[in-house]
Amino acid sequence: MQIAPDQRQELNFLRDSLDRIDKVISRDMRPGFRALRERLDNWAAKVAVIGQVKAGKSTFLNAFLYSHDFLPSDVNPWTSVVTNIRVNLPGDPVMGAKFEFFGNADWNEIVNGDSRIRKLTEQLLPGFDTQLLREQSDQMRRRAEERLGRRYADLLGTAHDYDYVSSDLLRSYVCAGAEDETDPTAAGRYAMLTKVANVYMRLPEFQVPTIITDTPGVNDPFLVRDEFTCRSLDKSDVFVIVLSAHQPLTDVDIALIRILAKQDSKDVLVFVNRIDELDDYDTDVPRVIEDVSRRLCGAIPDIDFTIVAGSAWMADLTLQDGDEAEADRAALDDTRLARYIHSRYGYLPDDRCERLMLASGMRDVKVALSQLIDSGVGRSQMAQIRADIRAELNGALFVARRERASLQTQAGSVNSEVANMAIEDLQLEIDAIRKAQTGLEAHVENAEVQIEKVLTRSWSRLETRLIGMIESFVEDQKPEFEARIMAGKLRGETSRAMEIDLSPLQKVMERELTAAWRNSRAGTDVVLSNGLSSCQQTIKDRFQERAEGINLSDLPYDEFVSTLTLAKRSLRVNFISNRSWAFWRRPGINVEKSLAALRMIAAEELRPPMEKLLAAFNEAQVERADAGIDRLRVMLRMFELSLNERVHRLKKDMVEFEMVVNDPDFRSRIVHRLQSQMEVLERRLINLSAVDSALAQAEMTRAAAAA
Repeated sequence: MQIAPDQRQELNFLRDSLDRIDKVISRDMRPGFRALRERLDNWAAKVAVIGQVKAGKSTFLNAFLYSHDFLPSDVNPWTSVVTNIRVNLPGDPVMGAKFEFFGNADWNEIVNGDSRIRKLTEQLLPGFDTQLLREQSDQMRRRAEERLGRRYADLLGTAHDYDYVSSDLLRSYVCAGAEDETDPTAAGRYAMLTKVANVYMRLPEFQVPTIITDTPGVNDPFLVRDEFTCRSLDKSDVFVIVLSAHQPLTDVDIALIRILAKQDSKDVLVFVNRIDELDDYDTDVPRVIEDVSRRLCGAIPDIDFTIVAGSAWMADLTLQDGDEAEADRAALDDTRLARYIHSRYGYLPDDRCERLMLASGMRDVKVALSQLIDSGVGRSQMAQIRADIRAELNGALFVARRERASLQTQAGSVNSEVANMAIEDLQLEIDAIRKAQTGLEAHVENAEVQIEKVLTRSWSRLETRLIGMIESFVEDQKPEFEARIMAGKLRGETSRAMEIDLSPLQKVMERELTAAWRNSRAGTDVVLSNGLSSCQQTIKDRFQERAEGINLSDLPYDEFVSTLTLAKRSLRVNFISNRSWAFWRRPGINVEKSLAALRMIAAEELRPPMEKLLAAFNEAQVERADAGIDRLRVMLRMFELSLNERVHRLKKDMVEFEMVVNDPDFRSRIVHRLQSQMEVLERRLINLSAVDSALAQAEMTRAAAAA
């Protein structure tokens, strides 16, 4: 089974294209292409395995990697280490591990960390308590000091490197281990201090570099552990959510999947684990999948999910030796299993281990993951790199054409009559290029100014709208207050407080965010498009050619849906009574004062998440705008290179043309040199044009396939 073979072809194609460019490109054009090559070489598919505690994530990964008992699967609530399995990454060791330890700054960041990451934590843990997180972080630090003694201070901010890796080694760094804190040989000795574990592997099955992250579980009572899980979400592109078949979709699971599914250009694969615990696979598995699909569609409509059911334990059993494992395999290999495999796959393997591996769902997971990398995250990320390569390539072609035109002019000027005129022509050409460059700079600067206005206006308008929505929502609670008070009077009860459901507010805020993004993107794209057209027209007016390879395709954030949401699912408001000095008169509820109290609570509770949402919105705006401006700046760079070349050549040629007048042999050498330079440039143009044509053809082929 090959994972992501199409993406490997795309990576190889782009690497080959850059290799071909590097062989023929001029030295001064190489930095831009080498930066693109570095981006390409550093690319990896990033997959995070996530789920609730004891959902079987580590067992799933052991089976997925064909490594029995490799990743510790018996972790307890004290474990808080994210483990990255780095597969086939260039530059990584063939085998080994690296364990990075916390520094003092890291402990502080856990408590006061990045707003976007913290907001995700708040989503996963309704009622998130920063103070509790701080206390637990301090508790972790104290336990690390107790366990490591005097070595604690020396290890802060350092790392341990190994040229081998084993399950026992991993347990020392990622599992809590024994309760005896004084035992220096106990498993989990370094776990309290380990920030992240990196494991290096070479697996031929993976066709592209891949980082698979085994996260600590969510919904754990230990908040620090959830904090690390949330930090891993931002760095991943594909999420594998592991659920338990006997409790396949809890409210926490739905909240988690909703967060991940909303992220731009990221994919979600749901694995329903532990089907071996069901009574009848043949009837129960389809029922569980249907139930998960129905609830997901109801909670998160308009999003297609890939759902696979299986048993990591079944797959893991096929990797074990010994009588006990064989007895377990025999117990599972009954008529229920045969009926399920035949109904699901249409055939029944002859070998018992093959039957268990097929029923485990591991093959289905790999097929689904391969498709997600090939057609999802990989395709979009490679499309952006390919567009940037074409933009840089177009600039290189422009510089080469201008240099060829200059050489042609010089070749026709190598005689005593026109030598002085050639010098004047070169100077005029330089002046024209400088003028065009000034025009391009003005177009780009104007685009930047206009985009800044668009972004500021969009951000300000969104802020005003969101504040207004919160205020309107609060005002809309007045009838609800009055209805609740009246209902209490009819029942002879006196309500003291009321819970305000925030989900309606969340929905209108999400709709407003979507509309605001579309308007902002449209305004930004119009400015970028106008700037690009102006730059291209400037080039065409001066040189009768257009920079066709420089366009605005595949910019980031075509769509944007924030992963941020309200930290609170509801607000509790205590009713405020009217004052009364008459002891026989029961004080009534003052609706206006209670409503004023709600305004104060809403301002305190809802303003911080709104500000973080606005920050994420603005960050996405800026990233898209910067990517577009970078495309325009390619044209500035190519003019600068052309100008530098002309100035250098002018100084040299002014001396040479003076010698041309009186030295026939020198004229002959000059002609020969110019002809050689022309041949080099012609070959360069042919090769670069061929690469550009191949990139354009590949782009059209992929667009047609996607349609």
